[in-house]
Amino acid sequence: MAARSLAALAVVALVTFGLRADDWPQWRGPQRDGISREKDLLTEWPDGGPQKLWSVAGLGQGFSTLAVIGNRIYTTGVVDGAGKLIAIQDDGKLLGKSSYGSDSVEGGGYPGSRSTPTIADGRIFVMSGTGVLTCFDEKSGQQQWQVDTFKEFGGRQLHWNVAESVLVDGKRVICTPGGPEALVVALDVATGKPVWTTKGLDCKSAYCSPILVTHKGQRMILTMVEFGAIGIDADNGRLLWKSAHKNKYAVHAASPVYSDGRVVFSSGYGQGTEMLKIATDGKSVEPGWQQKALDNHHGAIILQGGDLYGTNDRGLISLDAGTGKENWIEAKAGKGSITMADGLIYAYSEKGQVSLLKPGPTGATLKGSFKVTEGSNQHWAHPVVANGRLYIRHGDVLMAYDIRKR
Repeated sequence: MAARSLAALAVVALVTFGLRADDWPQWRGPQRDGISREKDLLTEWPDGGPQKLWSVAGLGQGFSTLAVIGNRIYTTGVVDGAGKLIAIQDDGKLLGKSSYGSDSVEGGGYPGSRSTPTIADGRIFVMSGTGVLTCFDEKSGQQQWQVDTFKEFGGRQLHWNVAESVLVDGKRVICTPGGPEALVVALDVATGKPVWTTKGLDCKSAYCSPILVTHKGQRMILTMVEFGAIGIDADNGRLLWKSAHKNKYAVHAASPVYSDGRVVFSSGYGQGTEMLKIATDGKSVEPGWQQKALDNHHGAIILQGGDLYGTNDRGLISLDAGTGKENWIEAKAGKGSITMADGLIYAYSEKGQVSLLKPGPTGATLKGSFKVTEGSNQHWAHPVVANGRLYIRHGDVLMAYDIRKR
């Protein structure tokens, strides 16, 4: 597809920023762990929640989350039937939109964009719900290249469309077509040409966004596919290990978390959360624990210290990361998506409530909440904490709240 420039205003917006400590350049933040590194944030909210600074409509259909670089915000949405990369100034000014083609197929349910843009070294990468990966130049706003990963690598569409937010590893961008000879692929960030492909497991992808870790000096990509959890050598794409974790719909939307040789993954539909111990040489895993009390759907899990957090229909749940034992449950948070900053949990429920919670050893204390009243359809986008702000997207509308200490 020919490259298309953003509207004139967006070209101004798509300038290259140096990455700052409080930026949020990709899915689940700087380290893809759902944890913001910001400090000096409000520890309690007033009645009605923190001050809303602005809101902006025009994002189109979807529940893509945000990437934040400096004073620019990027997301995706389906507008007039086409998937758009959308640039917003951090005062609520809508700067421009650039098309990357179809972002959902008929019968896929829940129309709209799913994937969060990934920004790295002057480029913006967007995966569509139809498996097409597009690279935009951040400075000019033009498409640099576009690859249909289904056609190129034999990938197969998912029941609810692709929802992966791609991972950038230096000069490579990683995605999961789910082809018989290319389960996962690495493409050159400058050209879109394949660098390596992962063979040895013929199954579809599973809505999951991969993470990159270093295990005993070995760089490893961790993700979930239709079969379950997998570990891949980040340098050559070789499949190192696999562990079955299947559920009714093969939905494994929560990215894994990793710490000190242990990988934890979680999915819904009754399968729950598991911990695996990765062998020293990285070539195999052995079971650690399994806990069905936390069957996370698509709201993400967070590992902080020795505790693991996630939600399901019962509310916010804390597990002991070492043993899998349930620590506590806080029903007031509801089922939804979570982010953490400065030791506090920001929970955005599927019913539109946003809560601030302080976790402790025996429970979580509610420190404030408010109801999202703008936007429409599903409350599925994840909350983002960056630049002293809390960003909440609800369908066509993005809202920004001031959460800095006064």
